Amino acid sequence: MLRHMSIPKENRVVTLASEIVYGQRSEWCGATYRPLKLSLMRSRQFFEYDRKEKLPLIVWLCGGGFTTMDRNVWIPELVWFAKRGYAVASVEYGTTCRTRFPEQLEDIKAAIRFLRAHAKEYNLDPERFALAGESAGGYLSLLAGVTGEDQEYKTGGYEEFPENVQAVVAFYPVTKPSEMDFCPELVPVPPDFKQYPDIMNLLKDECPPTMLLHGDTDTQVPPRQSEELYRALTDRGIPAECCILEGAEHADEPFIQEETKHMVLEFLNKHLKKEGRQ
Repeated sequence: MLRHMSIPKENRVVTLASEIVYGQRSEWCGATYRPLKLSLMRSRQFFEYDRKEKLPLIVWLCGGGFTTMDRNVWIPELVWFAKRGYAVASVEYGTTCRTRFPEQLEDIKAAIRFLRAHAKEYNLDPERFALAGESAGGYLSLLAGVTGEDQEYKTGGYEEFPENVQAVVAFYPVTKPSEMDFCPELVPVPPDFKQYPDIMNLLKDECPPTMLLHGDTDTQVPPRQSEELYRALTDRGIPAECCILEGAEHADEPFIQEETKHMVLEFLNKHLKKEGRQ
C-alpha cells in the first residue's frame, strides 16, 4: 500500500536527557564524592524561532519513604505535562542510607538553583518554576516551597541564584511528621523522621500557591493532614486547593487519570500565568 498523507503538527517532539549532573555530595568520611543527577524532559526546538518561547518548569520529586528513590520511575506519566508545553525535571535527592535531614532539602534547593543558572541553555523560564512531588517527595516539595529563600539551606553551588518557586503541587504528602506512627516492620522510615518539621509550623504569608491531592482511603498517610494544611494555608490568605479523591489509596491509579492531570495542569497554568493547551 502506497500512501501520501498530510499529518497536522499538533504535538511537539519531547526529548529526555537523563544524566544531567547538578551537583555532588561528599561521602565516605569526605574521601569520595557522589554525583547528584536530574532527568530533564522538554520539547525539542528545531529552529531558532522555537526557542523564543521559554518553557515553564515542573521540578518533580518522587517518593520512597525517604529511604529510597528513583528519579525516573514517574517519567512515563510526566510525559503528559511535557506534551502540553512544560519542561519537567525529575530530581535525585539524598535518602537516609546516605544522608540525614536536612541534606535532602539542600539537594533539592541546589537543583533548583542549578536549573535557574542553566535556564538559557535549557530554554527555561526562570520566573515560572513549580515544585511537585508524591508521598515523601510531596512533603519535600512542600518543605522546599515554604522555606523559600531561607539561607540556612543554601549550600551546594550557584548560590547567587534564587531557589524559590511560584507554585507547589503535592500528591498524598505527609504534612505532620510529628503525628505519624509508622510500623517499622511494614513501612521503613528514617530513624530521625520525627525530627522533620511539620509544614504548618513553617507557613508564612509569602508561601507559594499550593495544590494538595489525597485519597480518602489512604492507609499510609491520613488525608486529614492535607485537609488541615489546606485550611492553614487559606487562613493565611495563601491561594490553595485540596482535592480528596474518593476511593483512592496511597499512590493509587486515580492520581494519574486524565481528569486529575487536567486539574493539576489548570492549577499550574493559573499560577504560572501560562496559556497552556488543554
